[in-house]
Amino acid sequence: MNQRIGIKLAAGLMTLGCAFTALAADVVVIGNKDNPNTVDKAFIARAFSGEAKTWPEGGQVMLIDQGEDNPLRGAFYTSVVGKSASNVKAMWAQQVFSGKGLPPKMIDGDADVKKAVAAQRNAIGYIKPSSVDDSVKVLLK
Repeated sequence: MNQRIGIKLAAGLMTLGCAFTALAADVVVIGNKDNPNTVDKAFIARAFSGEAKTWPEGGQVMLIDQGEDNPLRGAFYTSVVGKSASNVKAMWAQQVFSGKGLPPKMIDGDADVKKAVAAQRNAIGYIKPSSVDDSVKVLLK
C-alpha cells in the first residue's frame, strides 16, 4: 500500500514539474524597440532583483512586472531571476525600507505590459511569446 502511495505521489510531482517547466518556457523578456542595449539573462536577473539600476549604455532601468496573481510572474522569477517571486518581493521590501530602491511597477496582463514597455525607452518587462508584436523587441527568450 505504501509503495502505491509513493508511486502516485512521484507521478503527481512529475506532472506538476512538467507543467511548471512548460509555463517557464512560455516567458519572453521584452524591451522598448528604440533601446539600443543588448542584455543577457544575468543582467535581467540583477535588474529584477534590484542590483542593476541602469542600462549598460546608460539610463535608468524601468522595470515592469506582472501582477502578483499572474502565473507568468512565478515562471519568470523562477526561470530568469532564479528566485521565487515571494523571495524577490521580500528583497524589494528590504530595498524600499532601506531607501535603496523602488520595486518594479506592477501592470497585469500582457497587453498592458507591452504597451508600457513600448511607451518608455528604458522599460523592460515580460510577457508570453504569443503576445509579442513589432511594438517591442525580445531581449530574452
